[in-house]
Amino acid sequence: MPKLIESNFPFARLSRIAEQESWRKEVYRPVYYIHKWWARRLGTVFRGLILGSRLEDTADFWTRFYGPNDFSDVTLFDPFMGSGVTVGEAIKLGCRAIGRDINSVAVTACRTAFEKYDRVAVRETFRRLETTIAPTLLSLFQTRSANGDITTVLYYFMVKIVDCPHCQNQIDLFKRQIFSANAVPKKDPSARALCPACGMIVHTQYDSETALCTSCNHQFNPQKGSVLGSKVHCPDCHKEFKLVDVMRSRNGPLGYRRYAKMILLQDGTKKYEPINDYDRDIEKRVADEYASAIAELPRVRVEPGYNTNQMIKHNYRYWHELFSDRQVVCIRHLAEAIKTIDDVGIRRLFSCLFSGTLEFNNLFASFKGEGTGAVRHMFANHILKPELMPIEANLWGTPKSSGAFSCLYQSRVERALDYKAHPTEVVIDSYSGAKSGGFSKQLSAPVTGTYAAFTESSGSVYISQGDSSCTDIPDGAVDLIVTDPPFFDNVHYSQLADFFYYWLNQLLNLSPACSTRSKAEVQDTDAFLFTSKLTSVFAECRRILRNDGLFVFTYHHARHDGWTAVHRAIRHAGFICTRSFPIKAEMAVSMPLQQAKSPIHLDLVLVCRKSVLDATPQRETEPVREAITRAARQASELTDSGIQVSLADAKVILMGQLLCETHRLHCLDEEESFLEHREKDVDCYVEEVITEKGEVLYKAPATQQLVLFEKMAEYLANKEVERTGDPLRVFPAAHL
Repeated sequence: MPKLIESNFPFARLSRIAEQESWRKEVYRPVYYIHKWWARRLGTVFRGLILGSRLEDTADFWTRFYGPNDFSDVTLFDPFMGSGVTVGEAIKLGCRAIGRDINSVAVTACRTAFEKYDRVAVRETFRRLETTIAPTLLSLFQTRSANGDITTVLYYFMVKIVDCPHCQNQIDLFKRQIFSANAVPKKDPSARALCPACGMIVHTQYDSETALCTSCNHQFNPQKGSVLGSKVHCPDCHKEFKLVDVMRSRNGPLGYRRYAKMILLQDGTKKYEPINDYDRDIEKRVADEYASAIAELPRVRVEPGYNTNQMIKHNYRYWHELFSDRQVVCIRHLAEAIKTIDDVGIRRLFSCLFSGTLEFNNLFASFKGEGTGAVRHMFANHILKPELMPIEANLWGTPKSSGAFSCLYQSRVERALDYKAHPTEVVIDSYSGAKSGGFSKQLSAPVTGTYAAFTESSGSVYISQGDSSCTDIPDGAVDLIVTDPPFFDNVHYSQLADFFYYWLNQLLNLSPACSTRSKAEVQDTDAFLFTSKLTSVFAECRRILRNDGLFVFTYHHARHDGWTAVHRAIRHAGFICTRSFPIKAEMAVSMPLQQAKSPIHLDLVLVCRKSVLDATPQRETEPVREAITRAARQASELTDSGIQVSLADAKVILMGQLLCETHRLHCLDEEESFLEHREKDVDCYVEEVITEKGEVLYKAPATQQLVLFEKMAEYLANKEVERTGDPLRVFPAAHL
């Protein structure tokens, strides 16, 4: 009997709820945010996918979504566990959950997320650290304010420095002299700049091109610094040079200096002040401690790779070099304190908290601005990008801090433990009768490390690290597979995860290896290698899946070879795709999406079953036309629910329907030929997916009309379409 996910699955309504979650994922699903991982998917979506895969097609989906469930007779497997969203949602629904990932950082984070903790013991451990090690860390962020009071530094502002190759004078590598402004400058246009003549802090406006230093009367343009693009202008000899040329002659990364600080006054207000003699005395103390601390750290080289080459070009060749001297000293003190925690589970929990804190406390972090969390973490761009104007935050922190150990304990650990004890679901106003919590299982379970132990321990979750193309799970032992595989792309998680692994391995002895990289990792820019490795994992999934089980996964890609790769993996592993539908994937304002030329906001859900040998069914409709019709219907359902559908999203929806049509051919040669021809003509059909009889399926709210018409003008210019009549009839509004 078909499952609900194969018939009338409410993907549009579920996407509306998921969109709400996407704005504050760390609040709605904090358990997946104890430690950093990339491409976290939405818990709302995966709860829905698991439910839809188990419920009969006549079931009331929403009653079960916002109600109790017990799937204790269902074994679920996720071969690409990542941040653990699938496993966590399965636990909440009462499933017997198995998760596997090739990366030890992901596995450590998931073990930490799902383990059961003594809440009192966790709090006592934090209080002990607060009593024993916090005073030492805070003493390194102490200063004397201009009025003579001893107070706390929240952030030191730093700038990289270089000696001019022509005159040998030291140059501050400012892109502009403004170092602090409001995150929403139209709300508060005030800004702070550094006087290039005397180093005093100058109050100015974020867009001002003239500023006057009241200390030395020097007038300057705060929008200009010594760095413009790849070139550096020396303010002393007025000659220019390329920074990359200087880096080639250096043995290590650029030096830095602190020039300003934000302090917390006794009345709770914040104030900017320049560096003074008290700060310089602390710097001398830090330098002395740094010499001994750095000698004890292992020297682990940063391996070349797509996501690490940029930092290597800037001579960051060892992982400990990504930190300032003060950060290294603080890290060593805190790490040694965490090592003394006796309880293994709690030590792992605080090790993950410590590791996550380092994302905000390194030389690649920068200042976001007033009015928001002050620290822009190092992975905002999904690459390891050197920062010319880094920020050095108070690592232990205060209630007014951002990205600090004590703050993240409250926002990550305490919030996650609350959620684990009382899981909730997102409710939006239009769904009357839905309640947010009180019906899911607690998100805690004994974590086992082998399948044999898993079968013997009732209510446990099985988490393992290794290649998912080779597991210890018996044939046909799994009822359902739900996952989100990596997509054929340039973001290699292991290259980024090594930043955390360097520190976690020192605390937890995860492995004798120096890196999490593996040749078996399914993450390649080479289409053949990606397809081969993905096929191997899918084939293992087929082996362990029951004959009547479902294999459900999410996927999207902008390029055609990404789709042919996943098609081949599905078919060569022995599956066919029976159903596809779009679902909300990412927050629309995430940094990678904002930077994309044509952002994809939707994932495609592909529902697969084991292929069987049967006669090719008779077709009553032409496959491409059928795919366009169904894709247009799905796009319409989304837009009717208020979900924007871009041109790139429409292509994702259409490719899903084309995959289904392809697999109905039941002949690999014909399927390959069908998809090959689609590469040439698929873009011609995309506009048909988001328009119907010339009418736009989605019209922007009145507040978005200006943006709509600006984008419309750009679209029409690119397409060279004559702007006549009603422009909305020729411009697909979903191109927003």
